[in-house]
Amino acid sequence: MMYYILFNEKDEELWDQNTLGEESFGSFYTGLGFIALNNIINREPELLSIIKIKDEKGKDYKVTEFLDKVEKWKIIT
Repeated sequence: MMYYILFNEKDEELWDQNTLGEESFGSFYTGLGFIALNNIINREPELLSIIKIKDEKGKDYKVTEFLDKVEKWKIIT
């Protein structure tokens, strides 16, 4: 399952920079969006309220919901 991070983009405007990563068989393969999310968490946490996270099926996640999922997976960078 692919996951995307969105700021003000429309759902159809997804680029490599928006890709958080892909979960497959209990592993999470990170994308450029995962680096951006880590930077926001560590440097500008006030921006977390404007972030949207979506999966490839269009389901929305809060940042905390997404992080709860990720912590169960092996992260591959």
